[in-house]
Amino acid sequence: MIDLDALAQAASCLEPLPVSVSRLAAMVCGEAPADLDEIVDIVQYDQALTASLLRAANSSWSASRTEITNIRDSVVRLGTSTVFSIALGINVKSRMARDIPEYGLSEGDLWNHSVAASLAGELLLQKAKHKLPPEIVTAALLHDVGKLVMSRFLGDDLLVVLGEAQENAGLSRMQAELEVLGVHHAELGGLIAQIWGLPESLVRGISYHHTPSIGMDPICYGVHLCDTVAKVIGAGMDDNPDVEMFAHAMAELDLSADDFDEICATVEARFAEVLARFDG
Repeated sequence: MIDLDALAQAASCLEPLPVSVSRLAAMVCGEAPADLDEIVDIVQYDQALTASLLRAANSSWSASRTEITNIRDSVVRLGTSTVFSIALGINVKSRMARDIPEYGLSEGDLWNHSVAASLAGELLLQKAKHKLPPEIVTAALLHDVGKLVMSRFLGDDLLVVLGEAQENAGLSRMQAELEVLGVHHAELGGLIAQIWGLPESLVRGISYHHTPSIGMDPICYGVHLCDTVAKVIGAGMDDNPDVEMFAHAMAELDLSADDFDEICATVEARFAEVLARFDG
C-alpha cells in the first residue's frame, strides 16, 4: 500500500497552471458559448502560445487555404477546444516529456502518447454518433498525468509486487495498481485535474478513462478510445488495450470498426505535424 495522504499531498504540491490557462478552461468548458474577444485577449499577450496557434492554424492539418496572420482568425480556424488544448499542452509539456522508468517510459514517450490521444479526440468529435463534449481533446491530452506523481512512490519493492500481480494474476497495470496500492494512476490524474481547478468534465474523463462503465459519461468512453488509438499506433506505449472495454466503448459511442481504423490511420499520418503545435 502507498500512503494515500502523502500521495494527495504530492499532487497538491505540483506547480499550478497559469491564470490564463485556468481562464481559458472556464470559458471553453463552461455552459455558455465561449466569447471570442475574451479568448483573443487572453492569448495575444502570450508569445509562445501565439506562435504555436499561428503555426497550427497554417498547417495542412487545419485545412487552411489562405495564410492566417492573426490570433482571432487562428482561434476561429482551430476551434476553442484545440486552442485550450494547445495552451495547456505548452504548460505541461516539460513535465510530461521526462522519462518515467517506473512505467517503462523513456524520455518523450508519455508526451508522444498524450499528443496522439489528443489528436484522436479531435477525430472522435467528428466521427462519434453520440455527442461528445469538445473538452475531450484536453482530457485525452492529460489522461495519464497521474503517472507523474504515482511514479515518485514506486520503489523497487513495489514495482516487483506490481509486476508479480500482472504476471501471476493476469491483471492489467491499472488493476494491479488498484489491488496493490489501493489507488490507480487514472484516479490520481483526476485529483491533479481537480487541484489545477479544471472543470468537472475533464476530471471525470481522466479519472475513468480505464473504467468508463463506472464513470458513466460519454467523455469517459471517448478518452478510453483515445488512449486505445494511441496504443494501437505505437505512440509512446506498448501496453495491450483492454479488448472488452474497447468493445463496450465503441458500442456506447456508436462507432464502427471502419471508423476506428480510419481514426488510427489519420492519427498515425498526422501525428508528427500535430506534435509540432506545442513547440513555443
